[in-house]
Amino acid sequence: MLMYSYPPKLDKREQVLKAAHDLEEHRKMQKNMYKNLIIAAAIVVIGFLAPVMIIKVILWLVGVGNIFVALLLYRVYALSRSTDCYTRIYDDHIEHCQITLITHIKTEIVLEYKDIERSYQDNRGRLIVCLKKGAQPAVKSSKKYKFMDSELSQGRLMLDFQDTRGKLFLLENLHEQIHYPKKQYNIIEDDDPDEHENIFNL
Repeated sequence: MLMYSYPPKLDKREQVLKAAHDLEEHRKMQKNMYKNLIIAAAIVVIGFLAPVMIIKVILWLVGVGNIFVALLLYRVYALSRSTDCYTRIYDDHIEHCQITLITHIKTEIVLEYKDIERSYQDNRGRLIVCLKKGAQPAVKSSKKYKFMDSELSQGRLMLDFQDTRGKLFLLENLHEQIHYPKKQYNIIEDDDPDEHENIFNL
């Protein structure tokens, strides 16, 4: 049974509104990227005119860094709007598609919960799934992907969610199935609720 789906299904009116919004956002990002590239080019040109060599080098590094950041931000934005990525969470398995930022490799994964030994998140918020011995999830990449092959050979899978809500839904509702260590927070009970009222009434 399907429990969660990303991207969500939209009616025709919602599709038109989303397309118009995405187009406007895309134009804004393009405008910002071109602005940053122009600024970077100006910094590089000023670097050529600088009389001292150390200043030239610093300006060139700043200009090149600005170009790299502008292109990277645009790439991150484009990936966040990609319609190729999807997440479908079922009661017994997950179907997931993710795309790498730099190499743009598309990987489709079908993972049964019964194949999961444990799971946790790394410091970048990606869900790391440790597989049971002999488990063979269906993994298909658009190109040769050495990182994913290495992870699978070690009995692991790295799931990078474009949709944070999908990951949170999985961790909140299916943490037992994926053997994710759900935190239990201590509830602080007030022994004397009237005491606080008395303080404010003084």
